[in-house]
Amino acid sequence: MTSGSAAGALAAAVAAWRARTDGTTACAPINAVTHCLWPEAAPRATTWSVRHTVTGLAIHQAAAVFWGVLFEKLVPRMPRQRPARTAGAAAATAATAYLVDYHVVPKRLTPGFEAHLSPRSMACVYAAIATGFAVAALARRPAR
Repeated sequence: MTSGSAAGALAAAVAAWRARTDGTTACAPINAVTHCLWPEAAPRATTWSVRHTVTGLAIHQAAAVFWGVLFEKLVPRMPRQRPARTAGAAAATAATAYLVDYHVVPKRLTPGFEAHLSPRSMACVYAAIATGFAVAALARRPAR
């Protein structure tokens, strides 16, 4: 659960940062996550609100924890002894998440970030997910 939480937090921070770079508000991509609940209002919600921002963060974190469970199945038992394998598992998990998020599930269940982020920013978000997985795994377990 730690790796998914770290990945979700880092990805949300990167999404907020890249949103500003892409010319919108930091809240816009997180708010867009709620398009699964409010399909018309969520993409237009660009300011902080409990309805969109808090709910969007909760949905985003839950999804990151879900993908973190898959990552934990792939990561070696002692990640510090095999950091390249840990990084590979993190990258593979983030790539799988992207493929499922944008090429498998129905549009209503996509993350929604694409409504406010450029393709380059989207790549940064998924790189942040991979980084969060790897850093959490490498920091969590001591080498033996």
